[in-house]
Amino acid sequence: MEILTCIKQVPGTSEVEVDEKTGVLKRDGVDSKMNPYDLYALETALKIKEKKGATLKY
Repeated sequence: MEILTCIKQVPGTSEVEVDEKTGVLKRDGVDSKMNPYDLYALETALKIKEKKGATLKY
């Protein structure tokens, strides 16, 4: 069994500016972290891997 887990980095703070023209977050100089929900998905995939002997891809 192969498990694929998608993860996304998000800003590490809620004080991020939005570019008014593009609507995109201005991430320059802002620390990033893994999306908390993606971290939960990755932890769950690792538990399944340990139980079933699966291959994990992320």
